[in-house]
Amino acid sequence: MELRAYWHIITRRWWLVLIPAILVLGAGLATYHRPAPVYQVGLRFTVGYAPESSGTYLYDRYYPAWLASEYIAGGLGDWAKTGDFASEVSHELERQGLAIPASALIGRFAADNKRSVVTMFITWGDARQLEAIATAAIKVLQTQNAQAFPQLGPSGAIVRAVDPVNVGQVPSGLRAQLELPVRVALALCAGIALAFVAHYIWPERVA
Repeated sequence: MELRAYWHIITRRWWLVLIPAILVLGAGLATYHRPAPVYQVGLRFTVGYAPESSGTYLYDRYYPAWLASEYIAGGLGDWAKTGDFASEVSHELERQGLAIPASALIGRFAADNKRSVVTMFITWGDARQLEAIATAAIKVLQTQNAQAFPQLGPSGAIVRAVDPVNVGQVPSGLRAQLELPVRVALALCAGIALAFVAHYIWPERVA
């Protein structure tokens, strides 16, 4: 069958092609809800460990401290993704008068490290609460790292936040933007298939 014959079938039964797309579009518009806003904070921390004041060194005495700080940064980045860290942040928020359970904070912290720098991203649905959560997370990293890693000694590691707490809104993902158009396109394909099925059941002479 030539292409013009296919085109004739589609144009002859155009209403069958459009019905599924119209139904999907109408249902999509009727049930559409704007996605809830999502906010994010990005923070970076430098991690330091004071070198020993005395001792015998084959190399620069600062080298062991630099090496230790890299291991500590990796440990702190891993700790920030645990439920224990979320629990400590929740307790810090409670001391500030904001009740957010640890279960709601788990999975909200993403962290990585490169050498002696820890990078942390925090996502939340409320901008004001996110600012408080980020502030609490900074304090927990700075004051309670020795509790998480006793090998750091009673004073712990020196953690310094090098970025201010700047809350920004995360743009909606590509999936959310294309979901309805893709559904309508699939419905059009289904309508074309329906037109060919109708032509097969009730054939007609194609010029």
